[in-house]
Amino acid sequence: MSLASPTRHYPIEISDFADFWDLCGHFLKMHPQCSEVVYSVMGVQDPIAENERDVSTVLKQLHLADEEVKFFKAKLISRTMSTSELTENPEIMYFPKHADDMHQGLTFCSESLSKLSLYEFENVLFEKYGIHDDGLPIIEFGKPCEILAAIIDLRGFSSFCEKPNIESPYTCGLMYSFYQLVSKSFYKYPPELIKYLGDGVLAVWETNFEDRQVAIDICLEGVNEMNSKWKVVRRSPQFSHGAPEEVAIGISFGLASQLPGTDDYIGRPINIASRLCSVCPGGDIFIDKSVPSISPQFPKEDTSVHIRSFGRYYIWRVRGD
Repeated sequence: MSLASPTRHYPIEISDFADFWDLCGHFLKMHPQCSEVVYSVMGVQDPIAENERDVSTVLKQLHLADEEVKFFKAKLISRTMSTSELTENPEIMYFPKHADDMHQGLTFCSESLSKLSLYEFENVLFEKYGIHDDGLPIIEFGKPCEILAAIIDLRGFSSFCEKPNIESPYTCGLMYSFYQLVSKSFYKYPPELIKYLGDGVLAVWETNFEDRQVAIDICLEGVNEMNSKWKVVRRSPQFSHGAPEEVAIGISFGLASQLPGTDDYIGRPINIASRLCSVCPGGDIFIDKSVPSISPQFPKEDTSVHIRSFGRYYIWRVRGD
C-alpha cells in the first residue's frame, strides 16, 4: 500500500554528512528497485558537491569548503540510469537551518514508498533522534459559512447486500455507478464537497448572496432527476442480480463551519438533511423550509415529519414520479 502523501518532514538535527550518509543507507533499503545514491551538497553561496556517487569525494570537498552548508541532498537511482535522468527518483534532503521555503530538518520524497517501509524507516529515526508526539491536541476553530446540504441515500441497500448471491465486487460496481450518477447530476455547478457515506452521498455547496440561487436551482434539478436516472442504471445488463430500487433525499440550508485543514463541513444543515433523508420515502425529496426561493418548477407540498433530536419538523415534500 502506497502512502497518500509522498513527502514527509522531520525536525531533527543531524551532526554531519556522515550521519546523513548513514540515514541514506536506511532510506536506500526502503527502495529495493534502486541500487545507488547520488549526493549533492549546497553551500550558502555555491555548490560544494554535485551528483557525486563517491562518498569519500564528498567528504574531501566538505573538508576543503570554506563556507557553511545550506543543505545535503541524496537521490536514489538504479544502475541503468544516468544522472541526467534524476527527476522523479526518491530523494532525501537535510537543511541545518530554515532556508528559503524549506524548514530545518530532514525531508524525503518518494512516490513508491509503502506504508510498511515508512514504518521501518521512522523506527530508525525514533530510536536515533527521539522523535515523539507530545500527544497534545491542536485546537483550531472553524469559520462560519453559509451552506446548502443534500443527503442522497439508496433505500434498502443494507438488506440488499445480505442476499446470498450478492458479493462485494458486485456491490462496489453498484455504488461506483451511484456515486458517478450523483456527481454528474451536479456538473453544471459542482458542490464544494461530495462525500461518500457508504450507501449515501453528502453534497455541500458553500454559498453567498451571489450564487445562492444558482446552487439551490442546480441542487434541486439534479436530485429531481436522480430516481429516473437510477432506474436506467439498475436496469442495465451488468446488474443482472438486481439493485436497490429507490433513492431518498433530504435537503437543508443554513450556517455551518468548514473543519480546519479539510474539505469537510460541520453544522446544523447537514444534521437536518441527514434526519430528513432518514425518514423520506424512496422516490421523494424532503426539503427543509430554511431553503429559500424554490422554483415553481418543483411542485411542493406543505407537510411535517417527526425527526430524531428535533421532534415535529415542518418541511416541503417534492413527490417522485
